[in-house]
Amino acid sequence: MKHFTFFTTLALLAALAIPDQTTAQYAQQENKSHHHKYRLIDLGTFGGPQGFINPTGNGEPYINNVGDTVANAQTAIPLPPDSNGFLCGAGPNVNHALRRHNRQITDLGALSPSDQNCSNALGINDKGEIAGQSENGVIDPLLGLIEAHGVVWKDGKIIDLGTFGGNQSAASSINNQGQVTGFALNAIPDPLSIYGVFFFGSTNSTQTRGFLWQNGRKRDLGTLGGPDTFAVFVNARGQVSGGSYTNWTPNPTTGLA
Repeated sequence: MKHFTFFTTLALLAALAIPDQTTAQYAQQENKSHHHKYRLIDLGTFGGPQGFINPTGNGEPYINNVGDTVANAQTAIPLPPDSNGFLCGAGPNVNHALRRHNRQITDLGALSPSDQNCSNALGINDKGEIAGQSENGVIDPLLGLIEAHGVVWKDGKIIDLGTFGGNQSAASSINNQGQVTGFALNAIPDPLSIYGVFFFGSTNSTQTRGFLWQNGRKRDLGTLGGPDTFAVFVNARGQVSGGSYTNWTPNPTTGLA
């Protein structure tokens, strides 16, 4: 929230710096070209204190072309001590993926046991298919917290996208063809693992690999020469964007390759 406040302040200062005549002309043009009226809609929670839509950059879109929206809302269940901080955040309660469709709010649930596991919706296509992540109730023996897997909600069911042999994965974006991007860990030990080091400060993890999933099959997108990569966005043509290590050498400042 501090970053949003900072950028809003900069925008306000920039507007105040515009000469009066230019500002007036701009306002006049805006009044002529914009006739939309907007209202703020509170999506509420599932009994917990907080709800949110994830920051842009994790995956998109959070709203599709028919007006369906995906978000996150906390339940009344307190977080267990071994919850996955990457997915559950600071809590204090278990959060579940939320969908707003035709003004109706739906709790999308999570992998079993659903009431105890966090879930998160990160992208929705025009068919109402949703990509995200869910805890599965299994403890990751390397990181000592509950595993989280990439999932797709489709036709009223939750589909576990699995991993490449590791313990964690996530899905971040889905297009209208049902293609999903995200990352999944394999079974190769990697002290530079993007997932382990960047999110948990742990070198006890395995390689992070970007994937493209479609019709039950998950494809490893490879890297640019280093051990790890991740995928974030997929467009209508199936083109994927993300990031990749280019080598295996730790940076002395960040500790990452």
